[in-house]
Amino acid sequence: MKLPAINYASPSSMEEACDLLSTDEDSKIIAGGQSLLPVMAMRLAQPSVLIDLAKIPGLDAIEESGNYMRLGPMATHTSILSSPVISKNLPLMSAAGKYIAHRQIRNRGTLGGSLAHGDAAGEWPLVLLALDGLVEVQSVRGKRTIEADDLFVGPYMTSLAADEIITDVWIPFRPRAWGYGEFARRAGDYGLANIAVVLPTEDTGTSGARITVGGSVGKIQRVTAAEDVLNGSEVSPELAKQAAEAGASELSYISDMHGSAEFRRGLVQELLRRTIVEAGERI
Repeated sequence: MKLPAINYASPSSMEEACDLLSTDEDSKIIAGGQSLLPVMAMRLAQPSVLIDLAKIPGLDAIEESGNYMRLGPMATHTSILSSPVISKNLPLMSAAGKYIAHRQIRNRGTLGGSLAHGDAAGEWPLVLLALDGLVEVQSVRGKRTIEADDLFVGPYMTSLAADEIITDVWIPFRPRAWGYGEFARRAGDYGLANIAVVLPTEDTGTSGARITVGGSVGKIQRVTAAEDVLNGSEVSPELAKQAAEAGASELSYISDMHGSAEFRRGLVQELLRRTIVEAGERI
């Protein structure tokens, strides 16, 4: 379907963008447009005004800052995947990003758009939660910081207020002890299940295992039962199996034309086991 007639604004500063967003409750932010435009084409969303962030300087940054990577919300999937500092400091992010859709979408889609969209099968939300990152947001009321654990609250739902815009994404360095697994019927399709695992190591200063799941469940979330099995223990194939069984048992699964809840549970359990083993081999 063709897009409906729309009004368009292109602010040159974040303050101007926040002002525009606050004055019309039916306005929407557009970054890369790879999530919003298809929804508009299907008439599932019909915003009164599209507020384009493309002309605001500095929103595509990818840089080291202390022990964190600072990424701007307009950083594209491709720029993240091609960044040497990302592959050095956040190899999990590089591994997960390769599963995002197809080249054309990776060239246009953005980090901030993906996080704000809150897709339960999205790679960047999964990675942000696994790596214990946070986002800074801004509105006419000022700025605030949201931890990844508090950001994703439901299917396509985040704790962002309707008038807030992501300005920065901060992710602490996690160069080792990680694993990523994703299963899709075809390359570029949405993952039926995706798993990210980060295990504690002395030199990275992590406080414990962080395991996240998406695709087969209603929202991006931690797999705390699996984390509890692993914390304080040396990872082995048998322990990975126990953690996967415990983790798969605590989750609730969706059922649709692509697979039943029972099928997805088995898929998640096996992906958990494999990804924990992969992460354990990097300790």
